[in-house]
Amino acid sequence: MPRSILVADGLARRQDNFLWVRIVAAILVIYGHSFHIAPNGIAKEVFVSMGWNIYSGDIAVNMFFVISGFMIAGSFVRQPDLWEFMKARFLRVFPAFFVCLMILAFIVGPLTSSLSPASYFQSKETFSYIYQNLAFSSAMQFTLPGVFEGGAVNVVNGSIWTLPAEFRMYVFVAIIGSLGILNQRWGLLGFILALVLLGMIAPWDLPLHPDWVRLAGYFAIGVLIFAFKDKLSVSTSGMVAIAFATYLCRGLDVYLYMFAFALSYFCFWFAYALRLPRIEGWGDPSYAIYLWGWPTQQLFVRLFPGETSTVNFLLSTAVAVGVGYLSWHVIEKPCLQLKHFFSRKSPAVVE
Repeated sequence: MPRSILVADGLARRQDNFLWVRIVAAILVIYGHSFHIAPNGIAKEVFVSMGWNIYSGDIAVNMFFVISGFMIAGSFVRQPDLWEFMKARFLRVFPAFFVCLMILAFIVGPLTSSLSPASYFQSKETFSYIYQNLAFSSAMQFTLPGVFEGGAVNVVNGSIWTLPAEFRMYVFVAIIGSLGILNQRWGLLGFILALVLLGMIAPWDLPLHPDWVRLAGYFAIGVLIFAFKDKLSVSTSGMVAIAFATYLCRGLDVYLYMFAFALSYFCFWFAYALRLPRIEGWGDPSYAIYLWGWPTQQLFVRLFPGETSTVNFLLSTAVAVGVGYLSWHVIEKPCLQLKHFFSRKSPAVVE
């Protein structure tokens, strides 16, 4: 293992562990949610118990957003066509999400609702669950009539709250990319710092979701890492030093900022500095694991209502990973291939 790896070199190598990072993050989300959905047993959330002051679900989502910022910025730079960029983003996010919503609303919902099938389908809430969530608005609908009632939480899929924030980050990259800011790294840094400063001193109250602000910060870190990829490197010694420094900052006002720095560094250290088995040939189940983790956990609570959070986590993870790979091969991969049918550019002629 080399002592230090430049991020640009790791990116050029095109062999990384980002898929591993995304899968770990998706499973970490399930782990964190298990303590809310199935709050039984004596197990405690490990990161909170260790005094990190941030729970695993937030850690995982932060990881997703810093990686997304890096990848999405790179995607626009490589293909600076607004139509192609937004089309690719749509085909990556929408199909699996749409199928998930439809299955939950029209199959899982009536089978698990306390209402009769007739009453369930007469409810406006059943259908608003589809169109309101597909709008990616800040007012997403998390419940279906009578579904998962009697449990610790009656939310059908709490994981989807991040999707509107993710979509807005795509729009942000599209705007700054179209303006040419994305290709000027010092201008990009100044622009992001100006936005932060404006948010701090603005005399008006901005209608921002507080968690969205946090996620936007991690996404911006990922964008900046891409912009300065030829100046930034990762190493195991650096990871240890940053982790130790962050640990020493616990209880201080600067802790959350240090944690953001350490977690972002960890993602790229994990991706570029470790040698792990190649799993890309199996597909990318991470998005569907994230989408289906919560509903799977709710179904296991219904099947085994007294089971512990640990058992719920293990069972749900096994099923969600399987569903994740199924979703990739049946829905996501075929839909991603459709981008060639909607291209404004003529396909190259191969002789």
